[in-house]
Amino acid sequence: MKEIKVETTGIKESQIKFRGDESKILNYIDLIEIALDIIPQGGFTPKDIRDRNRIQDALDKAKSVEDSILLEDADFEALEKVIKDSRWTLRDRDLNIFLKKFEDGVYKEKETKKSKKETPKE
Repeated sequence: MKEIKVETTGIKESQIKFRGDESKILNYIDLIEIALDIIPQGGFTPKDIRDRNRIQDALDKAKSVEDSILLEDADFEALEKVIKDSRWTLRDRDLNIFLKKFEDGVYKEKETKKSKKETPKE
C-alpha cells in the first residue's frame, strides 16, 4: 500500500483546463484526475481503463478525507506510469514539484538496480 499526501498547489484550474474555474486552486487529487484523463498515444487499452478506474476509486475515497490517497502497489505503479507519460499544457513550478515526486521514485528504483549491477564481484 502506498500513500500520497494531498497537497494544494498554486495552480488555478483555468491555467490547465480550457473552461476552468479561475478561482479554483488545484490540489494533487485534481492533478492526478487530469493526468488520468490524458489520452495515451493510440488511445486507452482495456487495461488502461481498468487501472485508471481503480485509481479514480481511490481518489474518490480520498476526497472525503482530503489528506492522503491510499493506493495498492500495482495501482501506484500504474499511476507512476500515467504521470511519467503525461503531457501538460502548462509549465509551472508547482506542477514540476508534483511531477518530480513521481519521477524521483522511478529514478531511485533505476539507480538502485544500476548500483547492484555495478558492484564488483570478488
